[in-house]
Amino acid sequence: MCIFIDDLLLIYNLQRARVDNTDLQIVRLLARDSRTSYKNIASVVGLTQSATRKRINKMVSNGVIQKFVVITNPATLGYEKLCLLIVKNIDKTTKAKDLLKRVSLLGDVISYTMQLEGSYIFVLYVRNIGQDKIAVLSDLLKPAILEAVFAAFRPPTMRIYSSDFKIMKWLLSDARMPVEDIAKETSLSTKTVRRRLEKMKENRVLHFSILPNLSSMKLTGYIQFIALIHVKATSHQSIAERIYRELEEYLLYIPNWYQREVNFALFLCGNISTVNLIIRKLESYDGVKKVEFFIMSDVTIDQNLFKSEIDKRITS
Repeated sequence: MCIFIDDLLLIYNLQRARVDNTDLQIVRLLARDSRTSYKNIASVVGLTQSATRKRINKMVSNGVIQKFVVITNPATLGYEKLCLLIVKNIDKTTKAKDLLKRVSLLGDVISYTMQLEGSYIFVLYVRNIGQDKIAVLSDLLKPAILEAVFAAFRPPTMRIYSSDFKIMKWLLSDARMPVEDIAKETSLSTKTVRRRLEKMKENRVLHFSILPNLSSMKLTGYIQFIALIHVKATSHQSIAERIYRELEEYLLYIPNWYQREVNFALFLCGNISTVNLIIRKLESYDGVKKVEFFIMSDVTIDQNLFKSEIDKRITS
């Protein structure tokens, strides 16, 4: 009887989590700008605003869209580099919280994901890093094997004011908060909030996205993966444009605040064969030196760090 009930629950969950091509198109639009209006999304996917809103609400309720997020350019908060840290062969007696505490030696952990066979991938923001810290961490985590990949951040070209940080703070609580509500909470005019938001988006200070959960490890049957593409500096922009043009059906988005030697892209596809095809395609581009990819399952993002750093700048 229990087995029968479990089977029914599995079927029910599969039906709830099932997504179609229109859903995927909506996910991609929101991944590139989660503040995109229902009206604009509806016009792209060919639905009414009401139908679009219902689809988004359904994906939120069943966990396909876990959260709407705003990401601040790390250089704005004083960070110099991103560190992608892969930890394998972890001692089975090591608890996750202890692992997280030790990894924090390198920098501030923004997100992490557990991989197959107990491996972890940590995304850290780093102010400064020395080889000695990696050596110390390696000793602390033995017999685990560490691999660290670094990418430098590109500072924004505009000046950031206290009012901008106030806007960021309220967006952390709700990335889709209406301009009128932000204006009320920050005691700024709606005109000012709208103007500063557009300016921060244009100058790569803020990126609005989502935390999707379409992993092959979940019921929806899709693979999310990160491609870290090492490129010649002179080819950075042309390669990004080519990815958007030629891999549009798989690409979620490319964050745009990394230095010119790295392109960092988030993809979504249906199977591992397609992952391999995408990687081979990227490797064939002129100007690409090397491509590394990391498959994502459960992803945890800590936005409290952003809030703490933003609060410091507001008070100072």
